[in-house]
Amino acid sequence: MVKRGGMLEGNLAEFPFPALVGALMSAGRTGRLSIRSPHLEGEVFLRGGQVVHARVHAGDRALEGEEALDLLAGLKRAPFAFEPETLPPHTTLLGGLAVPARLAEAQAVWQSLSLPTDWGYVLRLPPGGGEVELGPEAIRVLAQVEGRRIAEVLLAPGVLRLARILHTLLQVGALEAVPLVQVPPVSLLVLPIYGPGSGVAYVDEALYAEWARAIRHGFGLRLTPPGTRMEVRPRPNIPGRLGLLEEDLRRLRLRRGDKVEVVPEV
Repeated sequence: MVKRGGMLEGNLAEFPFPALVGALMSAGRTGRLSIRSPHLEGEVFLRGGQVVHARVHAGDRALEGEEALDLLAGLKRAPFAFEPETLPPHTTLLGGLAVPARLAEAQAVWQSLSLPTDWGYVLRLPPGGGEVELGPEAIRVLAQVEGRRIAEVLLAPGVLRLARILHTLLQVGALEAVPLVQVPPVSLLVLPIYGPGSGVAYVDEALYAEWARAIRHGFGLRLTPPGTRMEVRPRPNIPGRLGLLEEDLRRLRLRRGDKVEVVPEV
């Protein structure tokens, strides 16, 4: 944690939220603690070392008070800044020992769960998933979360309950969490690759590395035309080209020099 222009700044990856709030309380601080992740923002106000207000919001969704503390306790990584002497717009917490007790309880829950650190991951039903026996509450949650970011799902009343349900759904394979891929399509020219095998597309290793840095997750390749998904591997010295094996060329009805649009897909 560093001090800049009267403000304390740092990241929750180095200074976890419960410990950070505890340190500000112990120091008797007054001011606003702001947390800004890519998918939600939070603020905690202290007055004379007492936590008197907490709020988390994203878009038109918001939580205040103890529920906001519960959610912020689960953030593993996000920049924060403490602005001294800033007063709260109103009060949602009574302060005292109830706040550190609540944070300790919430932290214990989060530590028992296995959710992705990046709450920008999107939840979806796994392709070809088998049957899983679930309780009524888990079924209700499952019906509502497909295609939504983890942060969006958790930003709702009953934060810790929802986190436990998501943990269960992910563990039993009823859901999977994948990064939202925002990589633009690339036009490549077809290059025949001679040899046995099928189902694999090759792109230049520099392009593959660029995609891997952006996605940070396993991915395949979507080809248009013909609108099919294939495994993708890097290959040196084929910039602007898409290498396809002979069997795949015949199956996809493509020839050397044809132009296709490709985009990585998780």
